[in-house]
Amino acid sequence: MMRKKGVVLTIALVFIAVLLVLTGAYFSGLVTEKKSSDTERFVLQALHLADSGVSHGIAELRKIIRTDLKANIEATPKTVCANNLAELFANQDPLGLLEDYGGFGLLSGQAVYEIAALNLNTGIGGSYAAAISLTPQGGLSQNPTQPAADTYRFYYDYEITASAALAGPGIQKTVNLRKGSFSIDVHLDNFAKYALFTSQHMTPSGSTVWFTANTNFSGPVATNTRFSFANNPSGHFTEEVTQLQNTARFYNSGSPLLLDADSNADRDVPVFDNGFERSHPMINLPSSVSQTDLKVQALGGVSEPGSNGVYVPNDGTVVTGGIYVRGNQGQSSDDAVISMGIDGNGNAAYGITRSSNTTTVTVDYANNQTKVQTGSGTTTYQGIPDGIGNEGVILYVNDHIKSLSGTVQKDSAVTVSSERDVIITGNIAYEKDPSLPENAGYDNLLGILSWGGNVRIGSSAPNNITINAVVMAPTGIFTVDNYNSGSPRGTATLLGGSITQFYGAFGTFSGSSPLSGYGRNFVYDSRMLQGIAPPYFPYIGSFTSSDDGGLDMKLIWQEG
Repeated sequence: MMRKKGVVLTIALVFIAVLLVLTGAYFSGLVTEKKSSDTERFVLQALHLADSGVSHGIAELRKIIRTDLKANIEATPKTVCANNLAELFANQDPLGLLEDYGGFGLLSGQAVYEIAALNLNTGIGGSYAAAISLTPQGGLSQNPTQPAADTYRFYYDYEITASAALAGPGIQKTVNLRKGSFSIDVHLDNFAKYALFTSQHMTPSGSTVWFTANTNFSGPVATNTRFSFANNPSGHFTEEVTQLQNTARFYNSGSPLLLDADSNADRDVPVFDNGFERSHPMINLPSSVSQTDLKVQALGGVSEPGSNGVYVPNDGTVVTGGIYVRGNQGQSSDDAVISMGIDGNGNAAYGITRSSNTTTVTVDYANNQTKVQTGSGTTTYQGIPDGIGNEGVILYVNDHIKSLSGTVQKDSAVTVSSERDVIITGNIAYEKDPSLPENAGYDNLLGILSWGGNVRIGSSAPNNITINAVVMAPTGIFTVDNYNSGSPRGTATLLGGSITQFYGAFGTFSGSSPLSGYGRNFVYDSRMLQGIAPPYFPYIGSFTSSDDGGLDMKLIWQEG
């Protein structure tokens, strides 16, 4: 009996021992698995933390290039900046731009910017360190280049490296974002960059002009006073809107009020895709280009003719200026009628009629020739009527232009300049729409400039008129004749911009309904942000900068 009990006890002890071994092995496996799981979790946390550093880096790089560097360039006196840029160009030193204006340090042929980690409040015991590294873009024979007068282009490659460390387990990970490329253009800041600019945002008589649901601006908008908004919605603005004063005016159902706000509750609600900045510094409308400058360019440096007519200054063989139209400023019968077009060979043609006399100036870019046809015959000259500076065709009129319309030929950059009013009587279009990617290589561009008067859309202009041009009236307005009478005329679509002393009325409304005139649809010509402008167009007295969008390209990061 005792022996049987001993056997049972032995079996029980063996079973217990086996059970303990298995239990120990099980818990040991659990501990090992937990350690492995914790390690994987810590590794992922470290990678995510490093990825946050990379994201911080690309955001910081965009801010440096698009905000800080740009602001520093614009704050530098024009002469000082011009000398700096000329020196960087002469020395082929693209990194110098980043050091001088972007706050980068230079190290071993690189521009380097160290980034302090943000306090992410994630509860993870760790941090990251990130660095931006820029080098001159490889494979270029010149860097920077000078694609146009007073314009410099700098090319860069960039990498962003971020390292993260977790405090507890001591795990470290490094992530690299490589490699991206972008370019920066530094150029004279031009008024053509605005979809709308007014020195005083009111009519010349002091009346308020309201932005309403019929108002759409695609491009930067600015004024040196305040804007006025009516109804919900009260205009759509795709780019930044700035004004000098700290309060905007809101219609408030007929009881206007001033608010330091983007909207007036749900009554007056403009739509700002990129913000509305109030208390913005003043933008001076007077510029470094004057009426006299354009007149000199058109005359080719010679004295004004003594008799009225259409002139293409030349030395007998070669064109030496632009196109100059002299009229009798004391009467309207010989005010110029200008029709832009394209001849049967695809050349630019400018028909200019005064009284009953018509002169046609045909510009043949392929053969570098200009033909001048009058009632007495045709004369052919070598060269283009692009002024002394060769910036583009300059057509200068010392009187009113009572009719302007037509098509701007695809190879033509043109400025039509008048000492008095310019009246648009028909559609004005580019031969090749610059908003289409396939037309990126064409030059068609128009500036309409009234030095001492207004630019007006005439009463005979068609409904839903289209105008492809940058319009400027530095002492006047861009407006519609008889805007407050008759039936609504649809929408006036402007591909370009409007820069004026006062804000010209386009139409009238009651509540949210149009009563007369046109609604506005101002579509920005994005080429202006790249420093492109109509020839001899007035510019602001400083340099500015823009990038080519390469910083928006999505790149793949890899673990270092």
